[in-house]
Amino acid sequence: MITLTQLAKRFENGLNAVLNNSEIQFKIWAEAGEHVRAMRDGNTVIHFINGNLRTSTSANDANDLVMGVNGLSLEFSVPVKPPRTNAKQTEEDLAKIKDGQYPFVTYIVNAINGYFQKAQSFSMPDESGVDFSVSYQAGTAVTGEVGLSSQLDNYVLVSVYIEVYFIEGGISSKDVKVYFDNSTVPFMAVRHGRTPVVDGDVYAGKLVTKNIITSTAFAIDIDFPANADEFTKACVQYLLDGEPNTAHFVKVVFGELDEKLYFMTLNTVQTSAQGISIAGGSASLMEVVENPLAGNLSAGFQLGKFKVESSQVTSITFAVSKACNAFIAGNALELAEGSQTVNVTPSDIVYEENNDCAYYVYLITDKAVTVTATSAPFETV
Repeated sequence: MITLTQLAKRFENGLNAVLNNSEIQFKIWAEAGEHVRAMRDGNTVIHFINGNLRTSTSANDANDLVMGVNGLSLEFSVPVKPPRTNAKQTEEDLAKIKDGQYPFVTYIVNAINGYFQKAQSFSMPDESGVDFSVSYQAGTAVTGEVGLSSQLDNYVLVSVYIEVYFIEGGISSKDVKVYFDNSTVPFMAVRHGRTPVVDGDVYAGKLVTKNIITSTAFAIDIDFPANADEFTKACVQYLLDGEPNTAHFVKVVFGELDEKLYFMTLNTVQTSAQGISIAGGSASLMEVVENPLAGNLSAGFQLGKFKVESSQVTSITFAVSKACNAFIAGNALELAEGSQTVNVTPSDIVYEENNDCAYYVYLITDKAVTVTATSAPFETV
């Protein structure tokens, strides 16, 4: 099990990295610890902001795996007056009050909020060497009233409440990613699903139906906050304009288990806005039909085609000038710069009677690239 001491050390290191001040350091104890006084290092003094990390709530799930959620309380004692740490500090630097505020308290609170403002996910071993997936989210730092201490003089208590989720060897939701045309989708919730098309039959002399799956359909449902990202823009544009079948490259990363690129289009989109809350929406994505020319392409995409000798061609070899996402022969691929060989089937080859009665294989890339064909001539459309 991950201990409170391990989390305290991680928070301490993260806060000190954000504060980035060699003369002011956070020191966090788990449950309880002795107050650390300032210490001299040459001509400077290192002042410590002491913190105490405690467990306020805890729940373990009834599962064969060790998993659950802990509610933590992290409390700092922050002096009101800036500490003197070197001889170069001016009277203004050490001013207790500026514009009616305590600037040193604000300085420390901003560092705390800067570290905890984003939910984080990581993997770490416990003291027995068992790997755990750990995620946490925190609220904004809450300040208390000014108090008086013999060690700190005037000080303010600053508290942060943290929810920590853990699972033995598991995958955190933060490790599940969706990329829409190479941009991260900042979802609140995402659901991946694959629905089968089932064909059932009852055989002679039997009273039980046997089934076979003849095909499947993959879809992604996303709940998202409305902001300025590319996914929100595409959803709003589709919602208001109603232009169907616009194709996009969508990459799904499911932790370290697997990742795959898909060629998809928006299916349904709904948005919601109420009162002064943040506007949001939900959208579903589905794989685009086999013939990409039935739809539209996103801005910046390049469409081209290879002219092949016949409908019996089994592969195409070509080179691209830079790495890109591509859709060819019914597959979405991540192409590296340089030479590629792609297998094709007769169903991937388009016969164009109005264009010299020739056979073509289409290539869509998510950016303009130079395609050097080896086995078949290439032209952009």
